This record gives sequence, C-alpha cells and structure tokens, in this order.
Amino acid sequence: SGGNMTNSGGAKQRWQELYEATSAETDREKVTELINRTEEALMARTQELAHDADDHADERNAMVQASENLLTIKTEKLSYPPIEMK
Repeated sequence: SGGNMTNSGGAKQRWQELYEATSAETDREKVTELINRTEEALMARTQELAHDADDHADERNAMVQASENLLTIKTEKLSYPPIEMK
C-alpha cells in the first residue's frame, strides 16, 4: 500500500483541500460543485481509514466537523432548508 497517504508529512488530504476551497468560495454554482466533491472525498477517505490499522482519531474528528460545517454552508450559502435536528 502507498505510504504517502499519511498526514504526518504535513500533506493535506484531498477532502481538506476541497473543504477549504468550499469554505472560501462565494459563487453559488461553484459552492454546490465543491460541496459535492468534498462530500465524495470525505466518503472515499472514510473508506480508506476503515481499512487502516491506525486510529487517525484527529483526522476522523476533523472529518465529522467538516461534514457538519458543510451542512451549515449549504444552509447559509445555498439557502437549503435547514435540517431539523432531533
């Protein structure tokens, strides 16, 4: 397996780069596309981590936070109907 996927070298994961781009973007169409791409990257990374022996607790927490923030971005920037939190 490729050992270059770790965060220890300071390299950002794809989802992190996309998430930062999403946060900074103001164009609605671009935001929509970036959100979709970020969510895909998060899903892919979640599956990668599922097969990884390491815990990656910090990154997992960051991913959960990013997912929640994407919902906020959808609501605020794209005027999605807010999701009722039960």
